[in-house]
Amino acid sequence: MYEFSVSSTEPSNAIRSPRFPILESGNVSFPKGKYIIECVPSDDRCSFIITHRIEGAPLISRLLEENKAIYVCAVSSPKSSYRKTYTSETEEHCIPWNSDDLGEPPILTPMIVSTVPDSDLRLNAKRDGVHQIWDNQTITLRKGSRLALGTLIRFGSSSILQLLTLNPDQELGPGEFYVDAQTEEDFRFLVRLNPKLHSFLQKKGSVRSHIMTNIVTACFALLQRESISDDDGGEVSFRNLDILADHLKQKNLSHWSEPDFRPEEVATKLYPHDIPEQSEDE
Repeated sequence: MYEFSVSSTEPSNAIRSPRFPILESGNVSFPKGKYIIECVPSDDRCSFIITHRIEGAPLISRLLEENKAIYVCAVSSPKSSYRKTYTSETEEHCIPWNSDDLGEPPILTPMIVSTVPDSDLRLNAKRDGVHQIWDNQTITLRKGSRLALGTLIRFGSSSILQLLTLNPDQELGPGEFYVDAQTEEDFRFLVRLNPKLHSFLQKKGSVRSHIMTNIVTACFALLQRESISDDDGGEVSFRNLDILADHLKQKNLSHWSEPDFRPEEVATKLYPHDIPEQSEDE
C-alpha cells in the first residue's frame, strides 16, 4: 500500500487566491487539515484501489456526508494526451486504465469537488475548521468547485527498476554485465547480461536482490558519469528521469548531478543488501 498526503504546512510552487477555502499544499485555509490518499495496486498493474481520507477539515467532511461533495480521481498521461476522470460517492473506489492507451505510467490526481450548483455558505472558523480569515465570510460553491486537491501521484517510473531493460548478451562471460543508456524516446537503462545471469535474474531470492542492487549502482554511476539531465534546462530532458529525481528528493537522497552523490550509497539506501542473521559457527 502507498500513502500520500497534503496539508497547509507543505510548501507549494503556486500561490492562488481562491474565493473559497481549499485543502491543498501551501494553502492556509484549513490550518489543521490533511488530505490523505491510500493506494493499493492490483495484480495486473492496470488499476488501483484508492481511499480518500480527510482530517482536520470539518467543512469538507460535512459536505461529503450531506452528499454535497464527491470523491474524484483523474487519470492522465501527457505523453499520449490521455485523460479520464472517475467519481465515487464513497471514500474507496477503483481506478482502472488501459495500458495500451498510455505511453507511460499514469499520473493520478485525487480531489474532492462540490456537486451542488451555486450553494451559498456562511463559514464559522470553529465549526468548519477554517482559518480566521474565513470566519463569518459567505462563500459560493459552484458545481465542480475543488474543495481538496491531492498531490500528483506518479507510479512506475519513480522506481529505477522500472527503467531497466534486461537483455542477454552471448559475448559476455559468466556473471558479467554492463549498462548502457537508451535515449531515443524516453530514457531507459539497457542492461546487457551474460545469458545464464539473465536467466538467473528471472528468479526470486536474496542473491538476485544483491545483483539487482549492483545493477542499480551501475545505473546511477552512468547518470553521474554521462551527466544525463532530467530537467528542461539541460541538454536533454526525460520525464521519467524527472520523476526519478523527485523520488530521490522525497527520500532525502542527493541528485546524481550533485558533488556529494555516491552511486553505491544511494543504491543501497533504496535497495539495501539483505544480510541474514547467522550464528558465529555459521
